[in-house]
Amino acid sequence: MRMPSAIAAALITATTATAARADVTSWLAVGGGYGFQTNDATATTGTAAALTASLGVGSSPERRFIAGGVFRTVTHFGLGTDASLSARLATQGFVRGGFGVAADLGAAYRPWRSGNYGDVPLQGIITIGFPAGLQLGLGGTFWNLTQDHPALGAFAVLEVDLLRLTLMRKGVLDEYWPNPSAAGDIGRGK
Repeated sequence: MRMPSAIAAALITATTATAARADVTSWLAVGGGYGFQTNDATATTGTAAALTASLGVGSSPERRFIAGGVFRTVTHFGLGTDASLSARLATQGFVRGGFGVAADLGAAYRPWRSGNYGDVPLQGIITIGFPAGLQLGLGGTFWNLTQDHPALGAFAVLEVDLLRLTLMRKGVLDEYWPNPSAAGDIGRGK
């Protein structure tokens, strides 16, 4: 007699629908700037224009602080391209396309120049967000996880985050350019 009751309870539980809200934060930015990297083997510093692209996802945009992850490439023209995977902590103002800040920290893979610039450096980036998806990124590479050649370098880039400009935007530009379906607001009538 217990088995039919358990089966009935399982069927009722499995077929009862409730409202689900699983909004996430998203980032998609591109930009350019300038930086330097130090060659440990020759003790020289090379400067180069930089091109960046990043893609990431984070927790709900409704929170005051949002945690997530970011995949980023930084191309140092004439030197090579770094590919990194970082953890990100961002403020709600940054996420919603207004004023705010985000901090990234992670490891970069650097397969260029025989590892003389470090081949797996730590990469840290502070990104200052402005309205309309504009952001200023100040980043650096340091140490080296493989312990071969230490990495030392920095870059500054001006980027536009296409998702902060469109999908995530809420508040700052509403008077001139309202976003009727900002992430975090869908189905809530806000």
